[in-house]
Amino acid sequence: MEITAVLIASILIVCVYLWFRRSDGMYPPQPPGSLPFLGHMFTLEEDPRPQFKKWHKELGDIFSFKVTGTLLIVLNGYDLIKDVLVKRANDFSDRAPFFVDKLLGLEHKGITFSSGQAWKEQRSVAISILRSFGMGKNVLNQIIQEEITHFIGLIKDLKGHPTDMRINTNMAMGNITCTLMFGQRFDYSDATFQRLMGHFYEFLRGFNKSEAVHYFPCLAKLPGDIFEAKRVTKVAHAILDIIANKLIKNMKCETNVESECNNFVMAYLAERDKRLRDGQATTMDEENLAKIVFDLLLAGSDTTASALLWCMLYAINFPEVQEKIFQEIENEIGLERAPTFHDRTKLVYLNAFIAEVTRLASVVAHSFSHLCSADTIVNGYKIPKDSIVIPNLDSIMYDKKIWGDDVMSLKPERFINQEGKLQIPEQLIPFGIGRRVCIGEGLASTAIFLMLATLFQKFKLLPEDIHSPPPIKYIYSTDVSPIRFEVCFIDRLGN
Repeated sequence: MEITAVLIASILIVCVYLWFRRSDGMYPPQPPGSLPFLGHMFTLEEDPRPQFKKWHKELGDIFSFKVTGTLLIVLNGYDLIKDVLVKRANDFSDRAPFFVDKLLGLEHKGITFSSGQAWKEQRSVAISILRSFGMGKNVLNQIIQEEITHFIGLIKDLKGHPTDMRINTNMAMGNITCTLMFGQRFDYSDATFQRLMGHFYEFLRGFNKSEAVHYFPCLAKLPGDIFEAKRVTKVAHAILDIIANKLIKNMKCETNVESECNNFVMAYLAERDKRLRDGQATTMDEENLAKIVFDLLLAGSDTTASALLWCMLYAINFPEVQEKIFQEIENEIGLERAPTFHDRTKLVYLNAFIAEVTRLASVVAHSFSHLCSADTIVNGYKIPKDSIVIPNLDSIMYDKKIWGDDVMSLKPERFINQEGKLQIPEQLIPFGIGRRVCIGEGLASTAIFLMLATLFQKFKLLPEDIHSPPPIKYIYSTDVSPIRFEVCFIDRLGN
């Protein structure tokens, strides 16, 4: 007992000594409430958006907080975020390894959470392949339009009954990505596809609690599963098992890699084999391929679906705006043929509506965090190596200096200039900015446009009770999604 007491006392003395020797004055300002060793662990709220807004107002465009020895830096405002992530990208393009990847032995695999040379090669290859398949061009347009046909059929089967479209929208968006990845779509009733989409939904819903483990890995060592890290890791393992040991494996067995490269997976494998034959050093392998597919499916099936759901929620809350969109579609392309990518320049008001909802929803409110790769100085403050940097995109999306005093109001007109043309300011960065900008931006923006153009052309979107539409509220997780709500799709032609 005496030895234990001495040990505990020694640890406390060291902690207190380090606490008083800290050099917080050199770091960006911090909010009050920090405790020795634990830092701000018990100060942080489950939903940090209001908290970050308050600290931004009190502490300025750059502030920091500590948790168990980890320093987190929060960047606010377009100018500062652009300066750090674009002009100083060499110091701020790395990512802290994802705790799930570490637990699964996939650290530094894929694109989202990899860094260094491995990230550069995987990202470069992925972008090259996506471009070759027409990212944002005719091929992608055809893939999306085929999926929209199935999605419209699903909606017609609802016969106007109020429905929560979360899972249906996830499946539609996920199927578009699957078609790019594997060269085929899945029926919505396909057991493997349903299991895959269900796992993604479970992964994201559980990630909110487990996110703390990403920033503070020591929490994973606590007994039990307080932060649900073990459950989230188990679900991620199940997703990767389907991708690697079923979808990719089956495709390899059924397809000649060298002769058929009509999808992302086969194109990736063909490029890997070519580099190996040429004797090139490469990080390309099937673990990276599975993780890239995981990353792209996650973004496609959830983040893009969340953006689409936000547009539906705003549409049923602002029927006058929805009617203006329909009138534009009727006047510019008519009601006989399906909208195409080439109609994008004609539908100015629809594009302005999408831009405005994207801004208000701020789906990726805090983007993905970055890792500082070297000691540096920002705005006169010391940013030590291995600090975690969080770009607070909310501070841009709701900046009155950029958007005006009516910043929280839905106003598509703010994106239309005096000549009646679409005008998107550079400050609208829903996909991030700099080297880490989302590689699926072209896919997401094209899918959202075509999906909404078709939905508004064919249906009037209504709440279950027109006198009491669902509130515009959100759920905070890896992305900012709308609360559960139901929508009625009323066929405009009565078919």
